[in-house]
Amino acid sequence: MKYCETIKGYRRSLAERRPANKFSNGRTDHRFRRQVLVSFGIVLGVLVAGVHPAAATDPSEPLPHIEKLARPSLKDKKDAQKDKKDVHSESISNRQPMDSAARAQALDKVYGYKGWNIIFPSFADSLTQDDGYWRTRLASYGFGFQTQNSAIFQGNILNTPRNVPSAGFLPCQPANIRYNCAGGRSYAGQQPLAYISGLGFLTYDMSQWGIPDGQIAAAGSYQISTDQQFSPTTFRFQGLSWYQTLADKKFEFQVGYFPSMPEFAGTFVGGLVTSPFGPSASVPIVLGQSPNSMGTPNFRATWNITDELYAQTGIQRSLPVNGPTGNPIYDEVKSNPSGFGFTSSVPGTRILYTNELGYKTQAAPGNPFTWLRTGLMYNSSTFKDYSRLLVDPTATKDGALGFYALGDYQIWQQDPSSPNTAYRGIYLGGTFMYGPPETTAFTQYYEARAYWFAPFDSRPRDMLSIIYSHNKVSKNVQRVINNFSEFTNFSAIDSSNSITASYMFNIRPGLYATFGAGYTDKPSLQYFKGEGSSLSLLFSIYAML
Repeated sequence: MKYCETIKGYRRSLAERRPANKFSNGRTDHRFRRQVLVSFGIVLGVLVAGVHPAAATDPSEPLPHIEKLARPSLKDKKDAQKDKKDVHSESISNRQPMDSAARAQALDKVYGYKGWNIIFPSFADSLTQDDGYWRTRLASYGFGFQTQNSAIFQGNILNTPRNVPSAGFLPCQPANIRYNCAGGRSYAGQQPLAYISGLGFLTYDMSQWGIPDGQIAAAGSYQISTDQQFSPTTFRFQGLSWYQTLADKKFEFQVGYFPSMPEFAGTFVGGLVTSPFGPSASVPIVLGQSPNSMGTPNFRATWNITDELYAQTGIQRSLPVNGPTGNPIYDEVKSNPSGFGFTSSVPGTRILYTNELGYKTQAAPGNPFTWLRTGLMYNSSTFKDYSRLLVDPTATKDGALGFYALGDYQIWQQDPSSPNTAYRGIYLGGTFMYGPPETTAFTQYYEARAYWFAPFDSRPRDMLSIIYSHNKVSKNVQRVINNFSEFTNFSAIDSSNSITASYMFNIRPGLYATFGAGYTDKPSLQYFKGEGSSLSLLFSIYAML
């Protein structure tokens, strides 16, 4: 294989190799196929030896180009002409190959998954990068591949009940999912919680067929959880979509089967999927939006009005918002366990429409990061009507309108000396979300956040965050719960407050550990006497291959 001196030249070399669509050596071809098959079977559980500090670069910026060799010094004017003739041959003979991380980074633009409104992790930020040229070989066929795996552990350390008392409460039924019933849970983390999940993305570049910037993507997901209400255990199809740009990337389109959450609003702290703790907004899910781990039939169109201003719209088959348990994620998994169902078997499940307007500038020397976005959500599905539930237990209402507004701003640039370090510094952000009190249990959500990218010079990919959130409960839902409290021994809260502090530690490329603690004054919608507050210790591992 000929080495290329620059990322641009490396991408060109892939295109030149692609038409042959084969390897000259049969044994190499056999080994390659075996490597690809093994890669698809990798799951979380990887423990990496030889931990070393992360490279001092911004994860959202390209890795530095390989330094060019200096021209040989001229001995004197008489030798100048001779040295000029020898420069080219000497440069070639001393040219250094791109390392594994640089080769992996070079593949991002074409083979990385396209469509998210936050940063999709780089191939360079993975445990395997391009070791053994396996991504290069895969790319020579037009493919890109990445897996994202996480493990989350959470547990309350206060001296409070670990479950609902067995005496004086109604027995658990299937619709309870062992929540708010005798011997069950009241909230996630009341008992120690363990949650393992993973996503796998396979992309195919359509530019080799004369369709510039076109991409076909397929994805699968798995979740294993000790708390089925928090996240039901499943292994399912997650996505199959086509992404395309038009008019010099002025317009973006994506159609197929994919989740909406990473495409709209941008609720991940710092735009990083590697940091899982803090935000607790339920309004988008209650209104039927598909989360990151769950694809649904979907269409998204984005108009990049300027380099900073954009408008986008989404049309998604809703999650079942009026299913047997009232938990849209759980009911989607149980009614569509394989993930292949185009329609929902839950009656009244229809379409979610989302429209978003945003303004976004990336961090640059002297130019702080700014991201403002606001959106409307309308779901035409049939919802339970809490405002009439006491009169008619089967009361429903067609259609629900929601609203969200979020903003993030970099208030201090710690190192504005170069584009690769301008992202470092302190950010402030806020969120407001609203759902109608007739159809959503938590009708208003407020969040204030502060986070610090790369607080230490030697830790350029770490992040410290503190998030405060306030959830307000619908008055209609409160009335329904309190009306039956004499029989259930549960009462409704009017609101809850939470504060979470965490530190995301980049162990090595592709491996992150997050430690934190979270306090909530009223951790469950329905509380029983003596339930108390929660102070949970939080820990997660995020690994990318």
